[in-house]
Amino acid sequence: MYELTAGTVIENGAEASRILAGCKGIQFVSVTFCGKMPESWTALGDDGCNWAALPAAATKAMAADLGTAIRKGHVENVWISFEPWGEDYMLNADFENGWAALLYNAIDESAAALYVPRPDGAEDAPVSIGGQTPVPKMCAADDLDQAAEALVCFLETGQFHPEMQWAVLEGNDLPWTET
Repeated sequence: MYELTAGTVIENGAEASRILAGCKGIQFVSVTFCGKMPESWTALGDDGCNWAALPAAATKAMAADLGTAIRKGHVENVWISFEPWGEDYMLNADFENGWAALLYNAIDESAAALYVPRPDGAEDAPVSIGGQTPVPKMCAADDLDQAAEALVCFLETGQFHPEMQWAVLEGNDLPWTET
């Protein structure tokens, strides 16, 4: 069972994007596809790259293809970072059993997770972050359309989707704790 960590606030994406202040454009993107990689992604490959160096038409096509692949359940994980090496200031998304867990981490600054209010929210979601960190259902989504929208918006704008809710915790802890 879980609860939100003390100090966690629920904000829409427009409000929550304040924690992204100072971040200057997506640099690193890595996606693990289940099955065949979309043709638009072949230049990027599995190792990620400097997303900002790609032509705008290419990133638009890649973002659209990523959204389609997520909706079809053909993505295992996504790693998007404002840093060229992909280690800090990053949005991670893991997918499993029709569920998505999205977590933004900024080293020693903030963490935010997609927040979906639900009666069974304190239970384990059937997806974990990095294959090891359990996620409560309240901070996961069983709507892959919603997860796709969130990630495509982040790729295209460097901001959280303005209409989606996020559990935001200032500091370096997760916005949920095990009870």
